[in-house]
Amino acid sequence: MPQIYQFQFSEQSENEFASLSKDLQKRILEKLEYFEKSGNPLSFAKKLQGLNNRFRFRIGDYRIIVSQKNQNILIVLVILKIAHRSKAYENA
Repeated sequence: MPQIYQFQFSEQSENEFASLSKDLQKRILEKLEYFEKSGNPLSFAKKLQGLNNRFRFRIGDYRIIVSQKNQNILIVLVILKIAHRSKAYENA
């Protein structure tokens, strides 16, 4: 049975997302949807060094930090942070 990936916003990332421009929000949502449909979104991500089970996606100048949570065949990628690359790794 194939694994299913799903992105889920944390409260913090939801607030960060809401503060972005509508154009940027649309671009990020389109990319996340594309990653989900690919079958293995983590193939587009890089593992963060020194942080267990954390990955980052690059969308232009922005970084999406996620944590992977396995629930049988559903793999939830919890979005922990959405930030400009200059601030993305602070308190990741």
